Amino acid sequence: MRFYFVLLGLILLAINTPTKAKILTKCDAVRELQRHKISRSLISNWICLMENESGLNTQLITGPKTASSYSYGIFQINSAKWCARGHAGGLCNKRCELFANDDIQDDIVCAKIIYKEGGFNAWNGWLKKCRNKPLPNIRGCF
Repeated sequence: MRFYFVLLGLILLAINTPTKAKILTKCDAVRELQRHKISRSLISNWICLMENESGLNTQLITGPKTASSYSYGIFQINSAKWCARGHAGGLCNKRCELFANDDIQDDIVCAKIIYKEGGFNAWNGWLKKCRNKPLPNIRGCF
């Protein structure tokens, strides 16, 4: 009988343990970008952007920002223009919440759409911390 109480306690503990956000390593992020055909010459800029926007945290949600918008995921994709909260929408035609999980494939697809429209200038983290500044060394990741 005691065994069942211990087992029940362990199950309850497992259920109530909060999930931790996945923080990618720099090299894991490099591999994900390569998998999505990001030009090798731009990968350092993308890594700098991701480090400064989200700390490489795949589940980060920040806000509210201007116009009650929120930013989601490793690229901090904003709900004002690129996605919609609760349903597919925005220029990436995605639910914003999908950008705040450990699967960053859809995040990269949307980030490429954002980049196509205005380059890295769409991200304040890149403008403030990466533009005309030393970029992360990723040589050991290839």
